[in-house]
Amino acid sequence: MSMLEKQFLLFKIEEENEDFVEIEVEDGPIHMLLDKFFIFIIVDPEEKKIWIWHGENASIRKKFIAAQKAPEIRDNYGVDFKITAIDEGSEPSEFKKLVGL
Repeated sequence: MSMLEKQFLLFKIEEENEDFVEIEVEDGPIHMLLDKFFIFIIVDPEEKKIWIWHGENASIRKKFIAAQKAPEIRDNYGVDFKITAIDEGSEPSEFKKLVGL
């Protein structure tokens, strides 16, 4: 695992309990863990950003839950973190670099 990836936290939406669970980031780029049927939150403490990544086949319900829960995750790491929501296929270059795309 690269030093860069060690500093990031990755969460995946669990629709059943309407919450996020932390995903262990192991060897390999973060983008390998992203799944088009889910929504992930990536916390970047260095840049003070929280990315909400919407997989292209994620349900509207999951998107709603993500919008409700993201501020709670932000509050755990720093109220000054900026939350940015992005859709699969429309990721900005900054995000692509972060996840290794």
